Amino acid sequence: MDRATFNKRGWVKLPYNPELAQWVKHTRPEAVKAAKHPETRANWLRSQGTWFVGVDVLHDYAPLTGPTLKAAQYAMGQDHFDWGKGQFSTCYKGYPKQDTNETGGMLNYRRNRDFAHLDGLKAVGPSRLRKMDEFHGFILGIPLNETPPEAAPFVIWEGSHLIFRDMLATAYAGISPENWQHTDITEIYQETRAKIFKTCKRVELHARPGEAYIAHRFALHGMAAWDKRLDGPDDGRMIAYFRPYWQGGLQGWLED
Repeated sequence: MDRATFNKRGWVKLPYNPELAQWVKHTRPEAVKAAKHPETRANWLRSQGTWFVGVDVLHDYAPLTGPTLKAAQYAMGQDHFDWGKGQFSTCYKGYPKQDTNETGGMLNYRRNRDFAHLDGLKAVGPSRLRKMDEFHGFILGIPLNETPPEAAPFVIWEGSHLIFRDMLATAYAGISPENWQHTDITEIYQETRAKIFKTCKRVELHARPGEAYIAHRFALHGMAAWDKRLDGPDDGRMIAYFRPYWQGGLQGWLED
């Protein structure tokens, strides 16, 4: 992995790796099986059937090794961590469509801003106050099938990880890490996100099976709309995502 590029841009694409291609070959059937399970499908199908979110449905998979593991260790800042369960995100033609619990404004944000967000930051309560509820180490995306680049690709804003790191350092200054998850950072987050939209380059990432991409834990990212001119594939755009939780003190999560 090009570490200098990762540090600067907040993401890097991992080139084709035969080991990972074999991992994809063995994992894809298990992922599809999990997505077709009636209970799982009922829990995770969103956007009027155009997106299967699939959080934590991947648990029966082989260990990730080789260059993929090394890249993850660098992005994490730790050599040993629990990969946890994986996400199996499948997007279909027509995404996004308005969900029953979505306002028009939320749908427009999904369409026009890729539903850009900072991982782990949740909207809490009726006022949708933003609080950091989960502390991840990185985001690893592994495509499980061949798709056109316009099929709802992963989107990232280059350099946003540096801006968000400064934001979090400011927001949590003088606050004990054990209280970070209870700290409302709505205003500073929205101001910083607006700055990122204006100053950072928006990049759509596409990869083929055997390739992957890894994003910094503080990068602003989202998912683009499915190009209206694109008809297939019928199986949708299938990607396995891993977002392991940070191991150890949260001060290291912010500073390492």
